[in-house]
Amino acid sequence: MNQRELLRRRNNIRQLIGIMNRNRNMLKWGSNETDNHINMKLEICKYLKRENKEFYTEAIFVRNMGRADIVNCDDAVIYEVYQTESRKSLELKAKKYPLDVIFVKANQKFKEELLL
Repeated sequence: MNQRELLRRRNNIRQLIGIMNRNRNMLKWGSNETDNHINMKLEICKYLKRENKEFYTEAIFVRNMGRADIVNCDDAVIYEVYQTESRKSLELKAKKYPLDVIFVKANQKFKEELLL
C-alpha cells in the first residue's frame, strides 16, 4: 500500500471514532480493567508504536457500535483483550464492530503472533 492509500485508510477509520475520543497512539484504560488486561493492551500498543502504526485505545464508535480496546488504523483491525468473557459475548461484540476483530487473551505472555 502506498503512502496516499495508507493516509486515506487511516482517515476513513478515524471517522468511525467519535471526535472527542480520538487520542492517537496513546494508551487509555478504564478503572475496572485488571492489571493483566492493561498490561496486554500496553504490549500491543508498544508493538504498534514500534511498527509506526496509527492506533486508538478505548475507541468509542460514532454509530453506537461499542468501545474497542485498540483500533489499528493501518491494518483496519480491532484488538479486543479479554479475560473472563464468554465465547458468546465475544461473538456478539465482533458482530457490532465495524472492522475485523482479533481477540487476545489477557493472561498470557505477549507475542507478535497473537496479532495475526
